Amino acid sequence: MANNENTEEAIIIDSSDDDLEVTHYATPTASNRLSGAKHGTNAPVKSEPSRTLLSGSSSAIKIQPLDSDEEDANDGELAYKKFKERKSLKRKQTAAATRKAKMPRGDPIVGRIKQEKPTARPKRPLKQWGEVPSEDELMENTLPGYLKIRRSQFDRKYEHLKDHGLKLPPTYENVDFSDDERLEELHERPVFPINTRKQEYKDIELPYSMGIIPAPIAQWLRQYQVEGVAFLHELFVYQKGGVLGDDMGLGKTIQVIAFLTAAYGKTGDERDAKRMRKMRRSDDSTWYPRTLIVCPGTLISNWKEEFARWGWWHVESYHGENKDLVLDAAKSGRVEILITTYTTYMNNKDAVNMIEWDCVIADECHKIKERKSGTTQSMNEINALCRIGLTGTAIQNKYEELWTLLNWTNPGVLGPVSTWKAQISEPLKIGQSHDATLSELSRARRTAKKLVENLLPQFFIRRMKSLIADQLPKKIDRVVFCPLTETQAEAYENFLDSDIVDYIKTSTEPCECRSGRKSGWCCRRFIPDRDPPNWQSYVFPAINVLQKLSNHLAILIPQGVDPKEKQGKDRDYLELALPDQWEDLYRSRDSIVNYANPEFCGKWKVLRKLLKWWHSNGDKVLIFSHSVRLLKMLQMLFHHTSYNVSYLDGSMSLDDRAKAVDEFNADSRQFVFLISTKAGGIGLNITSANKVVVVDPNWNPSYDLQAQDRAYRIGQLRDVEVFRLISAGTIEEIVYARQIYKQQQANIGYNASSERRYFKGVQEKKDQKGEIFGLKNFFGYQNTNIVLRDIVNRTNVAESRAGVQVVDIDLKADEEGYDYDRPMKSEDEAMSQLAAMICGEDDKKDQKPSANLPTPHKHDPVQAILASAGVEYTHLNNEVIGSSRVEEDLSRRAELAPNDTTGDRQVFMSSQHFSQPAGEPVRFKYHPPEDVIRRQFCSMARRFGYTDATEFALVVEGMTQAQRRACLDKWYRERREVLLSADQNTPKEEWTKDEYVPEETDVKDEWIKDEKGPEESQDL
Repeated sequence: MANNENTEEAIIIDSSDDDLEVTHYATPTASNRLSGAKHGTNAPVKSEPSRTLLSGSSSAIKIQPLDSDEEDANDGELAYKKFKERKSLKRKQTAAATRKAKMPRGDPIVGRIKQEKPTARPKRPLKQWGEVPSEDELMENTLPGYLKIRRSQFDRKYEHLKDHGLKLPPTYENVDFSDDERLEELHERPVFPINTRKQEYKDIELPYSMGIIPAPIAQWLRQYQVEGVAFLHELFVYQKGGVLGDDMGLGKTIQVIAFLTAAYGKTGDERDAKRMRKMRRSDDSTWYPRTLIVCPGTLISNWKEEFARWGWWHVESYHGENKDLVLDAAKSGRVEILITTYTTYMNNKDAVNMIEWDCVIADECHKIKERKSGTTQSMNEINALCRIGLTGTAIQNKYEELWTLLNWTNPGVLGPVSTWKAQISEPLKIGQSHDATLSELSRARRTAKKLVENLLPQFFIRRMKSLIADQLPKKIDRVVFCPLTETQAEAYENFLDSDIVDYIKTSTEPCECRSGRKSGWCCRRFIPDRDPPNWQSYVFPAINVLQKLSNHLAILIPQGVDPKEKQGKDRDYLELALPDQWEDLYRSRDSIVNYANPEFCGKWKVLRKLLKWWHSNGDKVLIFSHSVRLLKMLQMLFHHTSYNVSYLDGSMSLDDRAKAVDEFNADSRQFVFLISTKAGGIGLNITSANKVVVVDPNWNPSYDLQAQDRAYRIGQLRDVEVFRLISAGTIEEIVYARQIYKQQQANIGYNASSERRYFKGVQEKKDQKGEIFGLKNFFGYQNTNIVLRDIVNRTNVAESRAGVQVVDIDLKADEEGYDYDRPMKSEDEAMSQLAAMICGEDDKKDQKPSANLPTPHKHDPVQAILASAGVEYTHLNNEVIGSSRVEEDLSRRAELAPNDTTGDRQVFMSSQHFSQPAGEPVRFKYHPPEDVIRRQFCSMARRFGYTDATEFALVVEGMTQAQRRACLDKWYRERREVLLSADQNTPKEEWTKDEYVPEETDVKDEWIKDEKGPEESQDL
C-alpha cells in the first residue's frame, strides 16, 4: 500500500495468530532528557520499512504474531487492499457488465433489433431483527484536511528542530514580572487546612517531557497522581493522545490541572495570573498554549471551581447566551482554558474548530463510546493533535468502546475496528463463556495479557480506588432479590401470555410452513389486529412494559396528563396485563391510592421496612431510579409521612440541582434524597448520606456504580451500605446478570483478570445466547426460581470441590511434570486421580481443628428485615465479580496446555454420563437428587453445631459468598475417606446408572448415618 505522509501512524494487528506482540521502531532524540521517553509511541519517530494496515511516515507500532512469517503479513496486506478497494472494484464490475450488455451481439439475421439487457442487481437479503449490519465503515473515516496539515507540519518541524520542535513549556526569560522582587510575599495556591496530609515542599521535575510541577501544587499530590501528570504532559509535548482511566475519586481533575500547570510553565503563585497577558504583549509570534475542555453540562461549574482552587487561570465557558463573545476572546488569545459541553460543541463545531487547539480534554469521554453517534463523529473532527480522554468506565458494554476512545485519541493508529473485533473482542468474549474449550480459554487469557501489558500502556493508564483505601470507610454492595406480589406476578404472566410476546418469542423459530425461513420473517411477520402489525415494532415497548411490571405496577397505568395517543397505548398494555382490573385502574389512574397499594410493588414492602429501620438510627438515604415517574410517586408518598424528602431529576436546572444537594448535605433533618440515576449519577458530592438504594438496575452497569459513588467518596466519614433491589425471576435478573457480564468484561480489558465464567452465552453470538442473551431469555418468567442464585451457587459448588470436572488439567500438578498427552483409560483411573487431587499436599497443610471453620455472622437486623419481607436470596456484588483460585488455576493450566486435540474439549462439561469411549478422559457432573441434598444439608447443620436445619439455613443466607465456599471446602475435605472407600468398594457397573457422583448415591448410607432421616429434612 502506498505511503502517505499526511496519514497517522498505525498498529498492525495480524490475524494469522492470536499471540500479539508489540514492536516499536524508533530513532533516538537529540536531548538526553527526552531520549529515555517513558512511553515510546509518544515521540514522533521513523519506522523501519514494514507493511502496515495504515502506513505513515512518522512511526509504526506493530502488533504481530510471535512466530508469524512474511507470507502471513503479505496475506493480511492483500486482504486489506481487497477490502479497501471493494467499492471501486464493484463499480468497475458493474460498468463492465453494463458495457457488455450494450455491445451488439453477432447475429446472422439482418435487421434484428438489438435488445439492451439492464444490469441485474442482486437482491439484498432481508435482515433479521437485531442483526448487526455489514460494516462498510470498518475503517474509520480519514482525518479532516486541517488536521492532516497540522500533523504533517508538526512532524516536519520536529524532524528539523528535534526537541525544539516539541510543545515544551513556554519560556519567560524575556518577560519581566515586577513580582519577582517579592517572591516570599506572593500568595500560592492551593490552600488547604494545616492538618491536611501533604508531601515535601519542592518542585517535581518530569524527566521525560522537560516539565515541572511547581512546589505549591506538588506538595499535595500523591505518587500515583504525579505519575498521571507525567503521562499526560508527555502526551502533550509530543502532541499525541491518550486516556486517563482512573477510578472515580482518584483525582483526575487535579491531575489535569497539575499537568496544564506544567504545560503552561506556571509556578503556582500570583504571577500566573499575568502570564497570558505578558506573553501576548511581548510578541505576537510567541507561542502560548490554548486548551479546550469538553464535558457534561453538570461539570462546568466544578471545573471552574477546581481551576480557581489550584491556581490562577483565565477560564471561560462556551455555553449559553454569551458564547460567541467568549469564542472571540479565545481566538484573540485572551482565554487560557475554554470549557464547553458535548452538545454545544456538536452544534457549533465549525466555529470552535477555527482555533488550533494545542490540547483538547474530553471529560467523561465515555460519552463518545459509540463510534456511529453524532457526538462521536463531531468529536473526531476536533482541531487538536493532543487529545486526552478522562473516564473511569472506558469499557461499559463491549470491548469495541475502548477501541472508539483510543481511536479518537490517536486516529488511525489502531487500524480498523474489524481487526480489533477479530483479534481482541471475539477471543475475549468466547473465552469467557462457561462452555469455552481449553483452546478458547487459553487464547482469551493470552490475548487479555497482551492487550493489558503491551498495547494499552502506550495510550491508556488506569489506577484503582484501592490506592486511597486508607482514606475511605467500608462499603457493602448488597444485591437483594425481592419477590413479586401476587398481583404483580399475575400481571407479569398475563403479559407474557399475550399475542405480542408470543410473536416475539417465536420469531426466531423455523416457520411451520417448512419454507426454511424463520417464522418472524415468513408467516408470522404481522400480528393480527395490531397497529402497526409488524412484531418488530413491539420488541422494545414489550421489554419496557416488563421492566415497569417488575418495578411498580402503577407505572403502567396511563397518566391523565399524557397525550391521548400515549394513553391509548398504555391502556392496551394495561389491559393485557390485568384484563379483569384494567377498567377500574384506568378510571382512577391519577389516584394516590394506586401509588400506595402494597400489592403493586414487592420492592416497596422491602424498602418501607428498611427506611423505618434507618430513620430510627439517624441514617440518611439516597434513592436512585431511572424511572422519573417512580421517583415522583415516591415523593408523593413521602410527603404523607414524617420523612423529609429532597428531589432531583434531569428537568431541573443546574443551579437548582446544586441547591438541592447543598440543602440535603447541610440539613441533618433531611432523610431521603430521590435522584434520577442519569441526571444525578455524575458530578454530585452527597457524603452526608450513608445508605444508597438503587431501585431498578440499568442495562449499563456504570450508571449504578456511579450512583453509589455520590456517597462513597473522599469526605465520607461513615460506612456506606448499598442496596440494589432486583425483582426475582423477572427481566431485572437478566439486566443485572448482564451487568455482571459487562463488569467482568471491563476487568478483563483493564487488568487481564481471570474472571469466573458464570454464563454460557456470548455477546453478539446468535448461536450462543445462553442464559442472558436473546429474546427468549428476556420474555421468560421464573416464578419460583431465582436464576442468578442457581448460576452463582452452581459455580460455587463446582469450584469448592477440587475435582468437580476431571479433564486433562490437573490443578494441583507440578507445571513442568504434568503430562498433557496422557489420557485416562478408565473410570478407575479417573477416580484414582480424583482421590489423589483431594488428598493433595495442599489439603494436608490445611487440616486444622473445626474451630477454624468460618464463623457465620451473628444476628443481622438487616437480614432479619429482608427475611420478614419475603426475601429468599441476597449476595454481595463484589464477591460475584472477580476471580477465584480454581478459575486462576484453570486459566494458568490452559495457557500452558499444548495445541492438540485436547484443546477442543470444554473446560467445564454441562452434562456427561460416566460411560466413555476407550481412551477418552472421564468427566463427572455433580448433580445428586434433591433428597440427598436435603439430608447432606441436615448433616452439615449438625456438623457446624446447629440442632435445627432451619436455623442453619438462615445463617447460610447471611453468609458471604466467600464464607459459603469455605464451608463447602471444609465439608468435602472431611468426607474424603468416604470418597476413597467408594472408589475402592463400589462396582463400576453401578456408576453408569445415574448422573451424579458415587459418594452421593451408592454410599449415601455412610453419609447420613446417625441422621433422623426424611422427617428432619422437612425443616428445610
